[in-house]
This record gives sequence, structure tokens and C-alpha cells, in this order.
Amino acid sequence: MHLTYDPGLVDEAVLLSERTAPRDAVRAFRRERDRVYEITDPDEREAAFEALHLRWFAGLQLPNLVESLVAERANIGEWLEEGRVLRAVTRQEEGADLVDQVMSGEGDRRPILVLRLRPVTLFEPEALRALVRHELMHIADMLDPAFGYQRALPASDDGPSRDNVQRDRYRVLWDVTIDGRLARAGGDSRHPTREVRWQEFAATFSMLGDDCRRAFDEWFDNPHPTHAALAAFAMAPAGSEQTGDSGRCPLCRFPVERVAIVDQDGRVAGAVPFEVGEIAQREIEMVHSVDERKLDGQAAELGAQVVVREKRIAGLRKDPGVRARRGRQPGFGVDADRQSRGPCEA
Repeated sequence: MHLTYDPGLVDEAVLLSERTAPRDAVRAFRRERDRVYEITDPDEREAAFEALHLRWFAGLQLPNLVESLVAERANIGEWLEEGRVLRAVTRQEEGADLVDQVMSGEGDRRPILVLRLRPVTLFEPEALRALVRHELMHIADMLDPAFGYQRALPASDDGPSRDNVQRDRYRVLWDVTIDGRLARAGGDSRHPTREVRWQEFAATFSMLGDDCRRAFDEWFDNPHPTHAALAAFAMAPAGSEQTGDSGRCPLCRFPVERVAIVDQDGRVAGAVPFEVGEIAQREIEMVHSVDERKLDGQAAELGAQVVVREKRIAGLRKDPGVRARRGRQPGFGVDADRQSRGPCEA
């Protein structure tokens, strides 16, 4: 597969390399760059900068790791001929996707691989390996007919809010299965990402209660997941019906998502769903008898504090020490004789 690189990514990566490149190499690069500044035509100068940075980008071997990681996925190369590596601004923007070619006329319109990376990630080999391998597994699934990928999930009858919940569940499930397959490919089913994915799975599928860990293990250890199976579980997690989790508030009927609590032992302590009658009963059980004599005493004590406080606040207007510290600030005092006025009145 032929990869092309975004000029913005190349430029910034080359400039970042000056921090770690040998001093002689940095001097040589700057001499070449200074000569480019002497070109008067703006278009020619910009093209010369792009050519300079791309040459140094290749000379510093910055694209080598990316291209070797893409080459690992031979099945992707069977489906794709072209890929583009673009610049990502934030960590959240990093990832991979497929886009359709825009071509005139008839012909073989194969999709294009789009890989988004931050320039700084090119200087972090371990992070780059983990990111690209994970993202390319997504691409391999999308291209695999056996996986049966579809870009959209069926719309929920509960509206857009529920659609967002289901998409998030699908994303978490897919990531779990991908890291499970990558861990086994590396010969380590207890890969560190297993615990990371478990925490995310537990927070997303807390409605499963005691079955949550078992369900996670089944998905993480699944060697051949399919889009249909992921989508079905995301839309109706197995066992969620038995827990009474309808995904809606029993009072207002708006879609809600439970907050999972994962304790230090990694167990899920999800919220217990109550029926409306149960909630009311528990509220009643929490009411305690009150000694009214204690309330009378507290009210009297509070009243005395209020009187003292009012005197202190009113004293701000006449206290010369306070005025000296604050300067001329009309309206800080309390004028009991002044009639109340609106904000627009003089």
C-alpha cells in the first residue's frame, strides 16, 4: 500500500526532530531552510519548503515505523491500494478510518485508508505501535466480509439520546474484542489492556450486575466477533431485561444511563433499580421523629445570630475604617430609610 503524508504533519515533525537530532544535522537543515527563504515567488517558496521537509522527514526515518505497522496487516493491503497519514491536533483525534474515493467515470473505487496522528506521536514508538495496531484492527474488521460491518446501528425508538448510548456501548464492545485478539496474537491473554478494558466495560454495562465480569471475559476472549453480535448486545445487553433496566426514568420517561461504581477489587457495584413504589417507601422509612423543643431552641439561637449580623452589615456604611480600606464604593452600605429602586433608576 502506498502512503502519502500530510504536509502539515511532515513540517511539524521535522521541526520537532531538531530537539533530538545531532547538532551537525540541525545546522545543515537550517542552512537549507534559509536558502528557501530567499525564493521570492510565494508558490515556489511554499513548494520548496514542502520538498525540503519531506526529504528530511524520510531521511530521519520518521515514516518507517508507521509503514512497517501497516505492512503487518497484509489483509488490509489486499483490499486497499492507497493510504493517507494526516495531522491530528489532539489525542482524541488520533485514529483510523476508511473514506470513499471521489472519481470521475466508472472504475474500481477502492476506499482509502486515513490515519490521523499527532506529530509528537511519531517520536513515541511504544505509543505509536499500540495506537496503530489497535486502529488497523478496526480497519481489518471493516473490510472483512465475515465481520459484516455496517456504518450505522438501527435507530432506537427512544430517540437520539438512546442512539448515543447504543453507539457508545458498541464502541466499548468493539475495543474489548480488538484488544483481546491483539493480546492473544502477542501470546499474552493477560495483557495490561485487559484490566483497562474491563474498567471501561464495567462502567458501560453496569446493568449486568454480577454477570458483568463473565460477559466481559466472553467478549475479550472471543476470536471471531461480528458486527451483528456487537450491535445486538449493545442494543439489548444480555440479562439487562432481568434487572428491570428499561433505560428510562420511571417518572419522567426520559432516557437515562446508570453510573457504575467499580470498587478497588474490580467488582461492579451498580445502582439497584427501584420501582416507583419502592422509592417512595424508602423515602418514608428514612424520616425520623423530631423533638420540637430542640427546634424552638435552635430557632431562637439562629434569630440572635441574625440580629447581630444585621448590625454588623449596617455598620459598614458608617465605619470609617471600612470606607478607608474599600475606597469610594457607593452602595456597599445598607440604608434602611432609602426606598427600594429598580436597577435603572437613579
